[in-house]
Amino acid sequence: MEKYEVLEQLEPGALGTMLVAELKTEKGAEKRYVIKQVECIEEKKANEALKEVVVKFLGQMVDALLYIHKQNIFHRNLKPSNILVTGEASFMLSDFSTETLMTDEMKWKIRVEESSKAWMAPEAVGFSFTEKSDIWSLGCILLDMMTCFVLNAEEITSLLQDIRQDTSCLEGVLTPMQNGDNSSSPLFPILFGMLQIQPSMRPTAKDLTDTPFVRECLSIAGVSLVNLEKSVPPKITDVLLEGGIESVLEYMRAFWDVEEVQAEAIQHLASFVRDKSALPYLLTFTELITSAMKTHVDSLKIQVDGCSLLLEILSQALEQDVVMALDENVASSLLDTMRKHSENEELLSLVCTLLMMISASEVAAENLRKVGVIPDLLSVLRNFLHNERIRFSCCGILWSLAVSEKNIDRVLLRSAVPATSAVLQEHLQNGTVTESACSALWALSLQGCLTENEYEPTTALLLDALRMNLGRPVLVKNACLALASLLRLSEISALRFIMDSKGSGINLIKDAYHLHFDDPGVVENICLLLKEMVQYDDVVLDMLCQKMEDLLSEIKCCFPSNMEIMTLVDATLLKLQKKNFL
Repeated sequence: MEKYEVLEQLEPGALGTMLVAELKTEKGAEKRYVIKQVECIEEKKANEALKEVVVKFLGQMVDALLYIHKQNIFHRNLKPSNILVTGEASFMLSDFSTETLMTDEMKWKIRVEESSKAWMAPEAVGFSFTEKSDIWSLGCILLDMMTCFVLNAEEITSLLQDIRQDTSCLEGVLTPMQNGDNSSSPLFPILFGMLQIQPSMRPTAKDLTDTPFVRECLSIAGVSLVNLEKSVPPKITDVLLEGGIESVLEYMRAFWDVEEVQAEAIQHLASFVRDKSALPYLLTFTELITSAMKTHVDSLKIQVDGCSLLLEILSQALEQDVVMALDENVASSLLDTMRKHSENEELLSLVCTLLMMISASEVAAENLRKVGVIPDLLSVLRNFLHNERIRFSCCGILWSLAVSEKNIDRVLLRSAVPATSAVLQEHLQNGTVTESACSALWALSLQGCLTENEYEPTTALLLDALRMNLGRPVLVKNACLALASLLRLSEISALRFIMDSKGSGINLIKDAYHLHFDDPGVVENICLLLKEMVQYDDVVLDMLCQKMEDLLSEIKCCFPSNMEIMTLVDATLLKLQKKNFL
């Protein structure tokens, strides 16, 4: 206490006195601290008093986060200065203004102090927030409380920054503490979980309440461990549901935490979706349905009915040209469903179809990347490779995630290549799935996600897909784009293309052209592939032997007004003519 000057004494409690103080070295800085002063005859009692305050703090903070996350609210800037001491071992979460501020990246960069960022999760520093970001910040605060007697302020700040890069440095700090004081041992594994760099590896607030130690903290903090359901007044359900759209929506908002109410309301909303009067409400429907799914993630009925209704809503929006700006909460909710019900094939099929429809929007695809969907998607794909709908949807989602040039995580996407190739290999005769897999491989190769060892087998696989589905124009377009991307990257792919054991790819391309000569889209993609082929001398020699100049001249005659095709053909002919002249 010699470092502090006491400014005020709060009302004494049963276990000690709360003091308002300032550091003697910070006089006039308007920075205040609350200190609990406990008179203890024995050191053991002092340690027990300190432990009690860590336990009550954790219980109250987990309860607070559980509540706001159920409302789909993220604090986004959780740090010690935003936690108020309101009484003896009583804490309050404050400053929710940042929930609005941190939706504007420019304001965030200008107004958020560097010192605040020490408490932020790795993804939050990159301006990406989920409920798991709050869990990281709470973990940082607990780490600060546990280490404040062995580390100074600068050392703690340095530690918080270091663990964003490598959480293994936690062991160096916590292990000596554990050896010296076993009282904090139950908290250590929880802390390691909260401070995982990947958000998907961290627990939610609900997950924390399921651990014995946190349940003990909640009990000590006076939080009820029984989920008391709201009672719905007699006959009010019938009255509200008969009142139309507004009544049903109000019903869902009022009883958001009652599973039966949400299940019944979702079923009732289904009767409105096809009605034109419901068009202005489609986004509200989506928000309330995903909120119900997230709150009652354990309810299989709500998940299945909710996903089915969301599919209907999105289909209706497409038919009526209604723009649906779906935010990160929708992606997060569907990912929670996927993880919670990872063995339910029927539900996963619905979720994957939904994610494919959603991912067609670049903004939605970015939201899916933010919530970390790729590992879960690949897991579903591997586990349900026999399910055509899941195969098709997963490949479509991977295409959407890979085709954008923004915020590409190539390390994660590289892990998608073997899974996508496996889909293609196993289902070459299924044209619909093969089309989707070819488009995914095209996007993955375009983004440089294939390794050198994957170039040749992927080229051979795409040639097989063409041979077995040459009559499908969409598949031919997708396969030509994927092959063009591979040939652009590697001569190994080019050599495999002309020397494949099942026949030259040049003959295959000629056959594809003769089947689809009247389809400009197919012809343009064939021309793009031919342009990539002529960069390799060995391929050019084969093309000259196969009289590809005649084919290109025929294409020029058929599409004289198509500038894209004409440009590609002219560039390819020029290369062939130069080599022929030599």
